[in-house]
Amino acid sequence: MKNYQYCFLFIAFFSSCFLGCYKKQTILLEREAIWEVFERECQKCHKMNGKGSLVGRLFFNIPDFNNVKWQDNASDSRLIIHVGNGLRKMPGFKGKLKDEEIVDLVKICVRSFYPPVGQR
Repeated sequence: MKNYQYCFLFIAFFSSCFLGCYKKQTILLEREAIWEVFERECQKCHKMNGKGSLVGRLFFNIPDFNNVKWQDNASDSRLIIHVGNGLRKMPGFKGKLKDEEIVDLVKICVRSFYPPVGQR
């Protein structure tokens, strides 16, 4: 009888380890996928460094995502609305991207340019 109990515990332990690792791996894959969306839809104007081109900043008011003051004043909800509906020259992505992708673009990609506390 004890052998069955040990076998059950062994299976339960490894199942929980596998499921835990799988979930973490999925999160990492989703983060990589949202950066692919950023590269495909946002890079041409905002650039991969988040600063945008000089022409874009001067003539089209493209924000520098690395700017602490801009990051402090731009709420997630406002950015999500702007990405969905568009703003000035930026097209709206509602209907082209899933709602979750729009939220992740703001919360993962745009916020990743926010300088660490020591550099502010």
